[in-house]
Amino acid sequence: MPPMKQLVGNWTLLSYVTENPDGSRGKPYGDAVGRLSYDEHGHMAGQVMRPGRTNVAPGDWQAQQVRSAYAGYIAYFGTYEVNEPGDTVVHHVQGALNPGWVGGAQVRRLKFDGDLLILSTKVEKGGALVNHVLTWKKLP
Repeated sequence: MPPMKQLVGNWTLLSYVTENPDGSRGKPYGDAVGRLSYDEHGHMAGQVMRPGRTNVAPGDWQAQQVRSAYAGYIAYFGTYEVNEPGDTVVHHVQGALNPGWVGGAQVRRLKFDGDLLILSTKVEKGGALVNHVLTWKKLP
């Protein structure tokens, strides 16, 4: 089955780990939870959350509370395309929690392992490239 057809559906996050250049691994969002959806028309939406974030009560928008809540959540939507070899998916961001992502592209390495979807991307941190690996399982 072509990779774009394999992507179509709803996915739940199984794990989010980082792989550092020194070989160490981390969990930047703890035991993260998330959902990822792709439709057959080329639209996508994704969310990842760190459990246990600070509550922000209505009308109580203290900077530290908002910062903590915001920093523990990734959310965006847009369109997507899979490259010809089928090893990369590009999410063209139309709306996002992080305004800096709107109008940009989130590029992810794409791999299927049985019924699992593995998306990864390298992010610069402290002058080194850290590999972020998210493993998803398709929902029935």
